[in-house]
Parts: sequence; structure tokens; C-alpha cells
Amino acid sequence: MVNALFVTIPKATWADMGTRAGTMAVINLIPLLCGPRLSMVTKLLGISLRTSLASHSWIGRTAIALAAFHIVIITKDGDRFSRTWGSVFGVVAGSALGLIFILSIRPVIRRAYEWFLNSHLLLAAIALLAIWRHLPTKTAAAKFLNIGICQWAIISAVHWSLFARRNFVFGRPFATAVVTPLSSAKPVLDMPASEAYPTLLQVDITVPRPWRVRAGQHVFLSIPGLGLFTGLRGHPFVIAWWDRDRSGLTISILVSSKNGFTRELSRNANKTFRAFIDGPFGIPHDFGAYGTVIMIATGIGIAGHMPYLKDLVSGYNSCEVRTRRILLIWQIQNEGQEDAVRPWMVKPWMDKILTQDTGMVSLHVTESGKEDEELGTHSKIKVTSTSPDIEGLLRKEIGGRRGDIIVSLCADNAIADRARTQVQTHMDKGVRLVELDFQPPSFETAAKDTRGMEFSCRG
Repeated sequence: MVNALFVTIPKATWADMGTRAGTMAVINLIPLLCGPRLSMVTKLLGISLRTSLASHSWIGRTAIALAAFHIVIITKDGDRFSRTWGSVFGVVAGSALGLIFILSIRPVIRRAYEWFLNSHLLLAAIALLAIWRHLPTKTAAAKFLNIGICQWAIISAVHWSLFARRNFVFGRPFATAVVTPLSSAKPVLDMPASEAYPTLLQVDITVPRPWRVRAGQHVFLSIPGLGLFTGLRGHPFVIAWWDRDRSGLTISILVSSKNGFTRELSRNANKTFRAFIDGPFGIPHDFGAYGTVIMIATGIGIAGHMPYLKDLVSGYNSCEVRTRRILLIWQIQNEGQEDAVRPWMVKPWMDKILTQDTGMVSLHVTESGKEDEELGTHSKIKVTSTSPDIEGLLRKEIGGRRGDIIVSLCADNAIADRARTQVQTHMDKGVRLVELDFQPPSFETAAKDTRGMEFSCRG
């Protein structure tokens, strides 16, 4: 709406509105030029990554729409469209922006995520250079473009300085990544059985420069040994676990193998690689400020909740949190996933939660067909083959809550929508709903997705 007002007011000719649209398109490019990692600016601004990604998408679409309007007006006025180098670069910029829009459509991203990552940066650079050559030097649009380029250069310099500090430490080796399969090998997507690989992996990364890990943080992982275009490009993963010892800090991530980078990890299971990490990024939620914490996860979405569970255990033992009730509802698809996650369910930190009468774990294996069972010595990890009754559980917990309550979602669309609807019917000052930055793919579409977890913004 604001852009439309600047383009149409005060009243002018179509040619003038076309020029204004071009200028506004350049102005809208400024907040998009946030350096190599949008996560860094998001962290500095103190906003969630999901909000930042949604803003980036819509501002980008607005800039492309304004550029398209500018092109239509210029093309309509044939006298103004001359065969000069400026016009040629204008065509190149418009074509690059059009390709960015097409490749940013969600179905395209899902099927060709690696291509999207690489092409998005390349096309953005081409568009920026072409616009710079297209604009006359003394126009307002050229001045705004120079501001955006300077902003990008400064942020990029800061980012790569932090990257170098994190990965290059004098006298210490580079980060190493150990890939460990957590599930049995099976064909991925349409691959033959002879090329079966594990679909769930744990990657332990020993970092050269430790930091204080906090729940909700994520890193971008690069492993050049997996290929120039696949491994060198950073891929985001939420930190699921971390340990400190005399050798330093080791962070662990859970990876669901689909395609591209994650498939290459599966093919190289039980191997050790030199790695580079970018981060950490992310703004954590304060779960310890709530008397009751309900966590709902599906599949690999448990990785988003595990760090918060660890923090709650630590805070409970030191009397630093208000939490007195924890309920984890976790739905997985089949027995293969159950075998993979069972070691995590019986870890000492889980026992600490359950033996202190603070929590309950409900594990739903929807395709197992097995009878209900209980894990551990405390009878508080219940495994069932039925789907979770999200509405009933939330009504019960919210109705008899201890203090304020927070409901955290790291689940697929179907489960998240049910939980969101139920919480909204009980929403008041003592009830809060959060959706973590990383969301797992839906079980029905997981085979077509190229990522193990995705940044998404819903609701």
C-alpha cells in the first residue's frame, strides 16, 4: 500500500509513475541486502528467524512487482526504450528478478533446494550488478542503490570476520564432523535397494573455538569433502545436544536424509570430515518462566525441543526455573524411527526429568501396530501405536495447569494446525503458543522434500 501511494501520488503521467516504480523497487532492495546470512541480522535485531524470512520474501516480491510495473510502462512507451547498453542491462536485471521469483515458489524449493540456494545468490548478484549499470549515476535510484551496496559490504565484512574467528584458531585443528547412522539402511526416494542408506543420522561436530550453547540456537554446516556445490554451501541445522570435556565443545545435530547435502551425508555414514560452521544464530525462548511446558513434536522435530529439555533439567536442579510440569508429545511414523530415537529416550537427562515427578513423555508410533508399552524404570515414557489426541491432552493440561503455560510446536502442518486451533480457544494472559524456527516436513510429503528440517512461517 505504501509503495502504491508513492508511485501514484501526486498524480502524474504513466511515464512518471513507471520511473517512480523503478525507484521504489530499488528502495525495497535495501532491506534485502543483509549480507550472506539473514540469520545474523535477525539475531542483531532481536526478531525471530521465521518473521525475518517472511519479511524477506514479501519485500522481495514487492520489489519484483514494482520492477515488473516499471518494465511494462517502459515497454509500452516504445520511444523511451532504446537499444542502448543501459536498456540491455535493464533487460538482464528484469530477467534475473523474474527467475528469482520463479525459483522461490515453494514447490520448486522443495524439489530443488540445493539449486535454489546457489541460484538465488547468483541471480541476486547478477540483478544487482545489472541494475547498477542500468541506472544513470545522478538519479535518486542510483543513490539508494549505493546505500544498499554499502550496507551489504559492511554486513558481509562483519559476517566473514566472525566466521574466520569461529573456524580458524591458531594451534588448534579445524572443526571435525563425525557422521553416525541412527537408523537402518533403506532406499532413499526412488533409489534401488542396492544403494540403500540410513535415513536418520547424528552428526557430532567438535568445534575449534567453544561458546556457551543455548537452547534454540542453530548453525550452518559446511563439509567441503562432500562436493564443491553441495558440501561447500552452508546448510542450517538446529543444535540438538552438546557436551563439554577437556578436548573442547562438541555439538550434535540430527539429520533426516532426503536429497542433496543430506543424501551425501548418508552415503558417507561412519566417516569423519573436516567441517566449517557458521554461527551460532537464533533467539531462545524462556521456557523456564512457565509453570507448565507442553512440547509437541513429529519426527525429527524432536531435535528442536531437546535443548530446551536439557535447560529445564539444569534449571530445575539449581532451582532457577518455575517449571513444575513438562509434557512431551512425540509422534513418529514407523518402527525404524522408534529404534533410532530409543537411545535418546533413555538418556540420563530424560530420567532426571521423569524421576522428579516433573514430566511425562507420550511417544506415538503410528505405523508400528504394536501393543502399548512403557520405557524406563519410572513408567512415564508411554509408547503407543495410536495417533495423539492433541485436543484432549491440551484441554486437560490447560484446564489443570500449574501457573502459566507455554505450548511449543515443532511438528508437521496437520498436528500444528490442530494444536494451534485448540490453544486459541483457551488463549489468555497465562497461555502462550510458540512455533520454533525449524519445522519438520509432513510425513506425506517428506519423501519429496530435499531438506531434513525447514525454516517455515505458518499462522
